[in-house]
Order: sequence, then C-alpha cells, then structure tokens
Amino acid sequence: MIRSHKATLLAGLAVTATAFAGSGALAQDASGSPAPSGGAAVVGLPTTPTGYTELDKALGADQPYAGTKVTMQTQWIQGEGDNFEASLAAFQEKTGITVSVAEVPSGQHEQLVNVSLNGGAAADIIQLAQPAAILDYGKQGKLVDISTIMDSKKLGDEHSATLPLYTDKDGKIWAIPYKVDVKSVVWYPIKAFAAKGYEVPKTWDDLLALSDQIVKDGSSPWCVGIDAGPATGWITTDLIEDIMLRTAGVDKFNKWAQLKLPFDSPEVKKAFNDAAKIYFTDGYVYGGPTAILATAQTDAMDPMFNDDMQSPDCWMQKQATWYGPDFFPDVKAGGSGTVSKYVVGEDVGLFYFPPIDEAQGSPALGSGDALMVTQDRPEVRALAQFLSVPEGIQAWIQAGSALSANQSTPADWYQGSYKLQVASDIVANATSFGFDASDLMPASGKAFWDGAVSWIQAEGKNTDDVLKQIDAGLKQ
Repeated sequence: MIRSHKATLLAGLAVTATAFAGSGALAQDASGSPAPSGGAAVVGLPTTPTGYTELDKALGADQPYAGTKVTMQTQWIQGEGDNFEASLAAFQEKTGITVSVAEVPSGQHEQLVNVSLNGGAAADIIQLAQPAAILDYGKQGKLVDISTIMDSKKLGDEHSATLPLYTDKDGKIWAIPYKVDVKSVVWYPIKAFAAKGYEVPKTWDDLLALSDQIVKDGSSPWCVGIDAGPATGWITTDLIEDIMLRTAGVDKFNKWAQLKLPFDSPEVKKAFNDAAKIYFTDGYVYGGPTAILATAQTDAMDPMFNDDMQSPDCWMQKQATWYGPDFFPDVKAGGSGTVSKYVVGEDVGLFYFPPIDEAQGSPALGSGDALMVTQDRPEVRALAQFLSVPEGIQAWIQAGSALSANQSTPADWYQGSYKLQVASDIVANATSFGFDASDLMPASGKAFWDGAVSWIQAEGKNTDDVLKQIDAGLKQ
C-alpha cells in the first residue's frame, strides 16, 4: 500500500542510524576519510563475486566491456557532483567503461528528464528524487524494469526499506535506491552562536523567541533562498511538510500526501500559517520576503559567512543535510576539488528542527535519490549493479556528505562525520517518520511547488486561495 511506502525511507534511515550508533562514530567532517572496510580490497570497488553477473564480468582482468560508454544525468552539481564522480572513479579505472555524467541543476534537471524520456534521447541512467514521477515513467514504458537486469532478491534484501517506493503494484521495479537525506535540520554558525550567548532551540516557541532576539540584536535570523528554476517552491514545501508532521501528526500527514486530506483543510492551513511566521515576520528573513524568490537555493546561506562568520547577516537555514560543505561560499568560489576552510561540526553546525505540538512527539522528514535505467546493454547493467552496492557511494560517504540507501553498508564507513552523526541521531530519536510529501504527489507535487511561489509572492495574504488552487492543480 502507498502509506507503507511513505514510511519506508525513514525506516531505512533508522536502520542506518542503528548501525551508525553501533560504530561509535563521532567527530567532524574535517577529520579525514574513514578507513575502508567491509571486505573491499580497493576503496570504491567491491570484491568479487558481488552477486551480480555483469558487474562481476566487468571487474574481471580481461575487461570485457572496456572501451564502452555509459551516459548519466543527475541533478548533483558542484560539490555534490564532485563527490558522485569520485564514487565512479575506481569503477571506471578497473572496468575500462567510460561514464559520462551530465550534471544539470535542480529544476532544469526534472524538465530535461521529461523532455529526453519522451523524445527518445535520454541518458542510459538517470537520477531522480521523486518516486511518483519514477513510477509514472515506468508505467509509460519509458524505463527498464530493474528486476530484469539484476537479482531483485539481492536488491530487495539490501534495500528493503526503500525499494517499495519505486516498485509498482505488479512488482516491477523502476529505479535503484541510491542515497537518502534527512530534512528536519537547521544549519547555524556554532561559534557565532556561542559568542552571542544564543542557545540551540529545543521547542518551536524557543525557535521563535531566538528569532525575535536576533532581530532585536540588529540582524536577520533566517537565511532563505528558494530559486530553483522550474522547481522553485520545493524548499518551502519541505518547511510546510516538517511543520505538518509536528502539528497534525504522521497519520494526517500520510493521508495528505495521498491526497486523502485536501490542502483546503484546517490542518494544512495551520501548517502554512506557522510557516508564515518564519517567512513573513518583519525582519526575520535576510533581504525580506522578496529575497526568498530572488535568491538561488544554493546561495541562501552565503550571508551567514559574513566577516568570516564572526558577524553573520543571517543565522539559520532550514535545509537538508546535503547542503554543506558542498555549497559553502569558498567551495563554490574555488571550484572542483576545493575543501572548505569552514569545518562542519566546529564552525557550522546542524540542529534538529524542533517539535511544535508535544502530542506529535519528535518527527523526522526525509527524502531519497534513485537511479532509473533507460537502456539495457551489458555495460549499463554493470554500472547499474555497481551503483546498487555500498562501494558505489563509498567515496561520497567518506566525504562526509552521503547516507547510502543500501542497508548492508558497513557502519564504520560513517566514522568521522559530524553531519551524518547528527542525521542518524535525529532518526534514532524520531517518534514518527514522513517521506517528502510533494515527491509522492501527482506530477511530483508541481502544483504544491507553484502554489508555494504564489503564496510567497503575496507574502502569505492569499493562503485560502492558494490552498484551493493547489487542490485543483493536483486533480488535473
């Protein structure tokens, strides 16, 4: 059933959290790469036999697929793109297969995926974050059923928490789970907080009180920028979803994501009204409400680094764990391979987006990235199979910026990552879990995204009309 699928991604994160905690992992992202384990002789390469036919052949000494090429399209750009390319390096060297990755920014990516799949010129393997869209493309016959190109039992055993998201009612699998993210986090400047005597808020009221204090002290508490081209709006929907979990509870959240609870309902309206307190309270957002839509999603946090983070112009950004350090200003300015001088866990930290209604406990919101396959060739199978095993994301894990969707990933690979420790702690302590609701709605929630944009343009004065507009758009 759909509802059980919604709970699965965070259930998978819970498995990761349990393993992570058992590893004794703690420290910070700058402490260096963790030592490989799990039987891999070379970092980023699985030992054979892997359980996958084409992957075993590709890793053989005779390199039967050398000289072939596999194309990919992802929305992982800049630091994220670097980390993914690093995860492919050992595979390419060992197999002789060239992997060509087109890195397309969010918004443009989803648009190009749709055009290329319908135009017959799609990449061999495509990353996508929206389960609803993946299932729809599979239904349209645009994708290869993963169960026909790799051992579905092995895939299911290692991805039992997330694979149902991409499996249709007939048992056809339309994508390979790759990476998961925790969204219920807020980025903040650790040392600047301490210098001002600010404390990490434990409740919603604490969060608003801290925001008021920062305004009183002459600064803006919130860093918000949501411009993502055609996908603009999704960051706002994440905020509303996290609030919805904390005010209406997970059962109503799930009904809402299934369109069994309309947007034009008291529960959803309350979530919008609470989000408005952050977005539209005078002085809260750096640059004011107009800056929300004018600022790129990858630049939202830049003002936090003012005066080398000694005098932040904004103090908190609600964004998923993937954001830093890949999109810190010095990394963006330095280009490929740049290591940020700002240490996650020392200079920049993460805190849990706090509870609102005590009756709803401490929920967590998450999301996931999966890989669709459009062509069935031996070299494509080999790469797809490689990306399904832990070694296919090992380099990214070692960079301290990824949680694998593969539940057999060795726990000690996560050692030394403050960010991943915070994420695992949130999941381990969560009383309920929700999967990104807009990603599960028809057309991947585009009506929700667009409605959020209209709402921001009116600075929240048109909430009732927007909620009706979204309901109508989701029915089309």
